[in-house]
Amino acid sequence: MSQPTCVIYDRLSRLFAEEAPDHRINICKAYAAQRGWKVVHIATDTNVSGASRLEDRPGMREVLSWLPRADFVLASKLDRYARSVLEFQRLLRAADSTTTTIVTADGVVSPENASIIINVLAAFAEYERDMITARITDSKKHFRARGNHLGGLAPYGYVTVGPVNNKRWAIDEPAAAILRECADRLINHGASLAGLTRDLNARGILPPADHARQRDGRKLRNQRWHTTTLRDVLYTPTLRGWAIQAEPGSKRGALTNQPVLDTEGNPISTGPAILDAETWSAVRAVLDNKAKGRGVDRTGKSLLLHIARCSECDGPMYRSRRTINGKDFSTYSCPKAVGKRGIHRPNVVIARQLQELVTEHFLKRFGGMALMHWAEPDGSAVLQLSEVDGQIKRLAGNLSQLDPNGTSAQLVIGQLTALEKRQAELKAEAEHAEGRWVSTNRTIAGEWEQRDEEGRRSLLADLGARVVIHPATPGAPKRFDAERVKPSYSGPVWRQGLNPAEAEQVEVLMEEHFANTFTA
Repeated sequence: MSQPTCVIYDRLSRLFAEEAPDHRINICKAYAAQRGWKVVHIATDTNVSGASRLEDRPGMREVLSWLPRADFVLASKLDRYARSVLEFQRLLRAADSTTTTIVTADGVVSPENASIIINVLAAFAEYERDMITARITDSKKHFRARGNHLGGLAPYGYVTVGPVNNKRWAIDEPAAAILRECADRLINHGASLAGLTRDLNARGILPPADHARQRDGRKLRNQRWHTTTLRDVLYTPTLRGWAIQAEPGSKRGALTNQPVLDTEGNPISTGPAILDAETWSAVRAVLDNKAKGRGVDRTGKSLLLHIARCSECDGPMYRSRRTINGKDFSTYSCPKAVGKRGIHRPNVVIARQLQELVTEHFLKRFGGMALMHWAEPDGSAVLQLSEVDGQIKRLAGNLSQLDPNGTSAQLVIGQLTALEKRQAELKAEAEHAEGRWVSTNRTIAGEWEQRDEEGRRSLLADLGARVVIHPATPGAPKRFDAERVKPSYSGPVWRQGLNPAEAEQVEVLMEEHFANTFTA
């Protein structure tokens, strides 16, 4: 019979000389020796709270990655694992999925009583989780009905004031003045969002996040205004001083948020209005008229976004979508060559033909290659495995109460089949202690066919695609010229067996290799 193995874990919230982890680790070593266990790994976390999530602790991630190869995990006391019942319960479930036993050297949790402790803590964890959810939900309802700020940064144009349990919004005059100015220029002076954005950046007006950082004395991130940012801060109902929430079934956002209403159907106020009702309605009408495509399904990022580059300035080429009589006349162009502010000669190319050329060249070179992805053992597979195990047990229990020939039973069987497949994948993943490249069992060409435009763009980026586009020769015929397009690739790093960190060291060599073998 092989010798049982164990992993020792220790955690400190703060590191002081008098409470260094050595003596607790020695206690664990002595306990393991007394039991006849072989210590295969020692993991420690320093300056880490016991309430933090398991996956947020470097040492605990080591423990999780070792679970499939250890019989026991040992700590000096229970509080070294976690000071949160919920997090300790997650650790117990993860260990249970790999048939590993969690124990403590002080005997509170031993191999003999571990199963009892697990059941008791599971009951407490479920109760605590329900109580926390109910308490937070009731608290939010109460404070929302009072018009209180529920946390986080106040909307642009406001600051939060008042005690912790009675926070409200007060007008932040510098930011509110910017909002009023932009609203006036949109309504009365024919301004555009692009022009206003450009003007705000030229004047050095800080965008919302950096404005809040400057106001609070924090380090700036040198961010800039964008048209979408300006649109959002002018469109939101918070400019009326109203508390907001997302429309049912939609994500929270400036275009989908709606006022929180009281029992009589009136908006609940969290602070004073920055714009009056007439001005705010006029601003929203202007913005709606400028957003011709709002509410229309988008195709996502263009295929060559951040991949197509201008040969003149090495800047990105952006796609402008144009359709005439049902035909696509979209183009990629360099914004630094447009209008009076252009810094070099125009650089425009037909989007459809450019994308077809790049696609053909990419698939010809890489289409038959197996697609790989990098798997880094951080313990996440073990945590996911424990969740999948729990789902399988619950579904299996439900299945026993259903009519075997019924529709519900067939749905449950389908779910169980998918979960069992995922369970096998996670078990295989958990067995590896080192990062590695893993085959997806698909070719790059096969994956290309399955993905939408945004997914294909990601695939191009994964293989280091770069497409340099040269301006058209003056006087040349106005048709697509493949000679203007120069694709190159840094290449798939898994061919060298490199991990992502090492890949950077060979990118130049890969680039030279593919440049030399390129044929248009």
